Amino acid sequence: MVRDKKLLSTMVISMLVFGVLSLPGYTRSLNEKVLKIGVVGPESGGSAQLGQAQHKAVQMAVEEINASKGAGDWKLEAYFEDDEGNPTKSANATNKLLQKSEVNVIIGAINSSCTLADMVYTERAGIPQITAGSTGADITGQGKKWIFRTAVNDEFQANALVKYAVNVLGIKKVATLTAADDYGQSGAKLLKAAADKYGLELVATLTYNNGDKDFKPQLLTIKDKGAKGIFLWGLYTEAALIARQAQQLGVNSQLFGASGMAAMKLMELGEQAVEGMVLTQSFLPNSWDPKVKDFVTKYRQKYNEDPIPHAAQAYDTVYILADAIKRSKSMAPAKLREAISKTSWLQLVTGSPRFNGRGDDVGKRLLITKIQDGKFVFIKAVTAGE
Repeated sequence: MVRDKKLLSTMVISMLVFGVLSLPGYTRSLNEKVLKIGVVGPESGGSAQLGQAQHKAVQMAVEEINASKGAGDWKLEAYFEDDEGNPTKSANATNKLLQKSEVNVIIGAINSSCTLADMVYTERAGIPQITAGSTGADITGQGKKWIFRTAVNDEFQANALVKYAVNVLGIKKVATLTAADDYGQSGAKLLKAAADKYGLELVATLTYNNGDKDFKPQLLTIKDKGAKGIFLWGLYTEAALIARQAQQLGVNSQLFGASGMAAMKLMELGEQAVEGMVLTQSFLPNSWDPKVKDFVTKYRQKYNEDPIPHAAQAYDTVYILADAIKRSKSMAPAKLREAISKTSWLQLVTGSPRFNGRGDDVGKRLLITKIQDGKFVFIKAVTAGE
């Protein structure tokens, strides 16, 4: 009897072990080295085009890298969460990816306020995070260890825009109209600092809330103050409405914008009203660069549309991670983080990435562009320090 019970117990244990080993996830963990990448961004809501572009580009890069063994022995897997551009939902999405999906690295978010919320969780967990879309200066200005950025820092953008307004367009009197969130208010501070630096008279510093539909009070104030330039800092939905209402009110001021609104939706929603707007961004699909041409061709073939800067930056970010995991040969957070920080010599779509001590990518050039005939047209490129 005792012997029969022992035999039965052995058989049951063997069956359980066999069952576990037969599970896809368990078998994969024995035979494959997998880097799990969590991706957080707005795939619905007011900045959905930016998050959807990030999703598409990450998915395309993952498929390419896996097919070409671009990460060496490692396979990449992407796990996507929609944060709707809401900081609370973004933080919850990040926590879900860390706890439930057990990702090794986070790409996210797009909205700066969301990235700031997400950083609390990645810093606490000791997991690397790279934002390919958020440009707020506070993101890398807090001295956090685990955050990196492949988007262009807002300070760089603000200085480039203001300097262009002064030196090229000869504008002397300006106003700012910025979103009341973290992203917009970071931009407002940087624009004021740049205006002081380059001797611009800042006659009005006005704000709006995301989701607002009526901007006429702010625009009438700007008109009364005689501003010849209006610096916008927010996302494309509100920027398009502001441009339309400025046109209706006869506000003949040059409009400027940063990369947060550099999307095709800006031109779809703003139509003729956004013609002539000057914006900073890191990527144009009609570039002569072979890397850009190849990326754009593949993206068009796969998605039947042109990529926007947020797509190009997200695509490059996945290649940075593939290079990092290949060099670190480990998904241990500290080793992966160190490998990311030492990124160099890669030639990617938006430049040759290298990170400074704060985690900012200082290896890409900033493009000053203008909306002309419904397209972003290149004006000039600016490098850090110019």
